[in-house]
Amino acid sequence: MAGAAWWPHFASELIKLGLAIDILLAIALVIEYQITPKPSSIAAARQVEDRLSIGRDNKVSLEITYKGTAPLRCEVKDDVPAGMEFDSIRAQIFRTTLKPQESISLNYNLHPRKRGSYTFGKTNIRYLSLLGLTWRELKVDLTRNIKVYSDLKALHDLSVKLSHSSELGELHQKKRGQGTEFASLREYAVGDDSKAIDWNATARRDRPVLRTYETEQEQRLLILVDAGRMMVSDLEGLTRFDRALNAALCLALTGLSHNDQVGIGIFADKPLLYLPPKRGNIYMNRILEATFSVEAKMVEPDYAGILAYFASAQKGRSLMVVLTDLTDPTGSQALLSGLANLAPRHLPFCVTLKDRQVLEMAHATGTVATAGHDASENASESANETKTKNPELKGAAKRRAVETIYKRAVAIDLLNQREIALSTLTRRGCLVLDCPPQDLSDKLVEKYLEVKARARL
Repeated sequence: MAGAAWWPHFASELIKLGLAIDILLAIALVIEYQITPKPSSIAAARQVEDRLSIGRDNKVSLEITYKGTAPLRCEVKDDVPAGMEFDSIRAQIFRTTLKPQESISLNYNLHPRKRGSYTFGKTNIRYLSLLGLTWRELKVDLTRNIKVYSDLKALHDLSVKLSHSSELGELHQKKRGQGTEFASLREYAVGDDSKAIDWNATARRDRPVLRTYETEQEQRLLILVDAGRMMVSDLEGLTRFDRALNAALCLALTGLSHNDQVGIGIFADKPLLYLPPKRGNIYMNRILEATFSVEAKMVEPDYAGILAYFASAQKGRSLMVVLTDLTDPTGSQALLSGLANLAPRHLPFCVTLKDRQVLEMAHATGTVATAGHDASENASESANETKTKNPELKGAAKRRAVETIYKRAVAIDLLNQREIALSTLTRRGCLVLDCPPQDLSDKLVEKYLEVKARARL
């Protein structure tokens, strides 16, 4: 039709040609529609766990089944929950070929960075018609709700490790000595405590008989996780609170596996959660569900009041583990005071997270003076190079040098304050653990097993 306007002498012929092409195209579309497999020949299913782990790659599998008779080029896109990261760009849209009477698996990983409830949507499938003229689209409703918990994979690995641990077997061995649970009877020997004589057994055997007891191996463990403002910031991909909570759950699992009474508390400006110490592996599920939706808040905790509250709720002496951070002089001083007040009735244990970025910044050149000297030299060199070029570049170089010096000075000051605070806690009888987040769970479990082996409680 458009050509008729350019060549009016051939208008009638061009119009007829256009109509013929339209008719042929329409016929081709009809034929294509008839021979192209219907959407009903394609089925999809999604395999994913109901409970995913925060900060880990969680596998998702799409099973596409094709019952047609001719190969199809297709694209597959899964509606994943908002806020979750794919492991690769390729996983966002799969491009593949469906072969007749076959099924294919399309696998990808999701990396959630926040706990909570999420919903998977539909699976979208587009496939090219056999003549290559059009695309057809199929939406398979695979809506499903899932939950993202703390690091469940770490808990599973730890559970396997504990079940094969020789340390666990050693700790479960019964030792005889001063305890509260009756073990056996034996004859009295010189030097034994006469208060332990079983007079009924002595009367039956006509000689002094002593009762022996098993040494108590059970401990009461209370794990407290700080959810205040110092725990809101990001630390290597997760919030400090999530890092601490992951380690707290690993510690809880270890304690329950050793038949200890384990409780957990989470606090900010007030208690956010408290599960009193109880025994039994089944208690772990309750702890997981209770901590599932708790989030850190931008508020200043009252450490002295909060720790006193949790301490008063304990009926006996407990190992009180506090997972927090020391990044602020005011908050650190309040924390020191609160932990010091726990002793001697309880055994306080302060656990803090190291920030590798702060360490790298502080130790980049060793000292602030060296940093300042190097930065000044760099600034002078940059200024000499740019003196004849642009005064603005000279000013930018100086600002960068000053900023570098300032950052290093702040980092070193933070580390010095941290060391002073941790040293003060140690002198006051508080156990201390300060390590990077990637080592926190393992180191915390090791320290707990050490405390238990030495019967510090």
